[in-house]
Amino acid sequence: MLASAKLGLALSGGGPRGLAHIGVIKALESYGLQPHFIVGTSAGSIVGAMLAAGMKWREMRAIAASIFWPELFDGHNLERFCKQHLPATFAELQYPFAAIASEWPSRQLVVLQEGNLPSAISASCALPGVRRPVLRDGLSLLDGGIACPLPTLPTRAMGATWVIASDVLGISSLLRAVGVEPMAVTVRRFFPSHYRQALEAADILISPSIPLVGLLPTDSGLDAIIAAGEAATHAVLARWFHAQLQQTA
Repeated sequence: MLASAKLGLALSGGGPRGLAHIGVIKALESYGLQPHFIVGTSAGSIVGAMLAAGMKWREMRAIAASIFWPELFDGHNLERFCKQHLPATFAELQYPFAAIASEWPSRQLVVLQEGNLPSAISASCALPGVRRPVLRDGLSLLDGGIACPLPTLPTRAMGATWVIASDVLGISSLLRAVGVEPMAVTVRRFFPSHYRQALEAADILISPSIPLVGLLPTDSGLDAIIAAGEAATHAVLARWFHAQLQQTA
């Protein structure tokens, strides 16, 4: 089914936890799965743009190792990083890609799909209280996680018929670490409706368990967090393929 689907990949925000998306992509590569549509929120927009530019996971890992990631909280550093490693515009990408931002102060979802790519990623990553809004096309834009932390619905809107979601958000990671799923009846009502809807819109949900060492801006931390994303993806896809085989047996 996955081979014949218009596959979409939705990458959540999550700050440094977003590096686990590289491990997710590594695992997808091993299955020969290349998304037709890629959408990223905040940290997910950086990794997503790399994938849309045609990069493989090893190149992403090398780029991630070349930067002291806390520097990317600064908007000028982030745009400089994007200009160094990514095309200048969306039109130059190899695969359809969208970066998610939030209009301020309305907090409305804004899907960025054309024009200058570094400024779009900067807007998607502009944390409120840390960064000033990014002015783009007459809009004042902040971090996409305000309106859409896990962009499964925008991925479907681009044309995806099957959506794989990589969710590395802090709250979901914390809950899963103690054995609680965000969709559990006892806790789901405490989540914003847009997050619940995003979870429901995912055909396959990958939720890496992020080790604390993975949050350290070191090579060992980077490899640990990539490994977490890879392991989570293999585990989920193995269960999915097994279930498909059971249905056809």
